Amino acid sequence: MRSRQDIARELYEQSREWFQGRTCHPEPEQISRLIEGIQFVLLPNYFRPADASSVETCMEKLHALMSEQIHRAMYKRCPHKDGTTESRAHTDALADAVLQELPTLQQMLHEDVLETYEGDPAATGYDEIILTYPGLFALMVYRAAHVLHRLQIPLLPRMMTEHAHKSTGIDIHPGAQLGRGIMIDHGTGIVIGETAVVGNHVKLYQGVTLGALYFPRAEDGSMVRRTRRHPTVEDFAVIYSNATVLGGDTVIGHHSVIGSNAWVTSSVPPYSKVRYSADRPEPPAEATPRSALGTT
Repeated sequence: MRSRQDIARELYEQSREWFQGRTCHPEPEQISRLIEGIQFVLLPNYFRPADASSVETCMEKLHALMSEQIHRAMYKRCPHKDGTTESRAHTDALADAVLQELPTLQQMLHEDVLETYEGDPAATGYDEIILTYPGLFALMVYRAAHVLHRLQIPLLPRMMTEHAHKSTGIDIHPGAQLGRGIMIDHGTGIVIGETAVVGNHVKLYQGVTLGALYFPRAEDGSMVRRTRRHPTVEDFAVIYSNATVLGGDTVIGHHSVIGSNAWVTSSVPPYSKVRYSADRPEPPAEATPRSALGTT
């Protein structure tokens, strides 16, 4: 029997051989604090971190925390120990750029709440949506992470959306492009891929996948990355529970309805209604009772 010390040495050496390793990376526990701070400044009359007495105080702490985590992600160095004057100034400026977007994110969050209230008859009011709906929390984290993604900050945006994924079951890649006034009802199991584009006033129900149909390969067999792989969903579309929409060339036309459990791999025109069939999704029809398409 091998000794525990031998096993420990082997594990350590193999990890060093296989992976580059990072001596200073974004910290999961600080990402939780970062998201808590963002939630507070966007909805200060609902949430308050234990270490913040006011929105102004939280903004200062949020800037410092965000700058440090951005530095860890971009430079793979801890700013206070190994950072330079230039690197710290750079990440301070990036953190400022993120905070400048918060009023816009707050407006988007407001529109998401309104869309959810108007779209879900089970919602008793804004308080219930803000305090209990996992879809709203996932959208809030995604929208903040998407700002960082647009600023080409690596790793940190994905860690933020994965934090939301773990707590809600909703997986939205920070690179996806989601419009305004989005309703995510129930939400568990939703997956929205990196290159998906979702328009305004779109409703998504639990288990929906906006995914890739295939992964292109180069001549040497390696996977081609940074290509358009995920579908487009146009304005005012509704996609009911457990529907799957795949492919970078697939477009769900505006005002279309995709029924529960449908499997869609080609485009459908505006105002289409697609229903699940035991053999295959039925072609778009002009009139399909809404009750046959899903429930709330």
